[in-house]
Amino acid sequence: MGVDQYLNGSMLYGDDLAPREIERWYAQEEQGFYKLATEFYKLETSGSYSYEYDALNAFHGFDRLQGRRFGTCVALGCAAGDDVAPLARQVERFVGIEPAETWWTDTIGGRPARFIKPQPSGDIALPQAGADLFVSLGVLHHIPNVSHVLAEAHRILEPGGLIVLREPITSMGDWTRARYGLTRNERGLPLPWLRGRLDRIGFEILHEAPCMTNALAKIAQRVLPGHLYARRGYVALDAAVSRFLAFNISYHRTALLRRIAPSNIFIVAAKR
Repeated sequence: MGVDQYLNGSMLYGDDLAPREIERWYAQEEQGFYKLATEFYKLETSGSYSYEYDALNAFHGFDRLQGRRFGTCVALGCAAGDDVAPLARQVERFVGIEPAETWWTDTIGGRPARFIKPQPSGDIALPQAGADLFVSLGVLHHIPNVSHVLAEAHRILEPGGLIVLREPITSMGDWTRARYGLTRNERGLPLPWLRGRLDRIGFEILHEAPCMTNALAKIAQRVLPGHLYARRGYVALDAAVSRFLAFNISYHRTALLRRIAPSNIFIVAAKR
């Protein structure tokens, strides 16, 4: 089968693979981000590195959870848990689903944490309706069988439980070729596909926000030191620009003008 139906965003590459192909993908990606983080980006393995998306996650996601308390937060692909640590004041316990055992820890943000390995099948070894919050920040685009993982998130959430997602919504280039600074198989999720799949599985989108317009970031990096998405002011500016440019969102962005658009989406949804 060709790649046209994947590059035009009508289908998600990897979501329809056979079990043996999924296992091959998983083997290639299992340590992919860990190696990318420690070898390419030179991050520490202990979790002591400076996490760069705190303000972005708060502005578009975690601020929407204020006033609520959660018994169990399941964090998919959370490394050492730095991404979800700001939720510790609202969460009783964390369950991290993380392939790189080097990052496993007993606590996240001072709260008890238990880590388990992801399964190539996409099954999550947790009981039905056993959690009330599921967080996945920039992880699903590394996974082949995204539909099944989202269905598993729905299964383990109690009715009314929340899922918080941040994902790239571009193809991230042609994934059939090696790409600089990316793992072998990662690709973005087409936005119409993601919306439709969440609805079909049984989620109601409560909040959706385009974000991370790369053209703006390239300009800002010339004058602002450090991590842009750790700056609340920059995140607010990016949010306004991304909303304005949302009309220009497309999936496989080969034309220069098509690249002047938000590259990611933040979604907060509830289990119906």
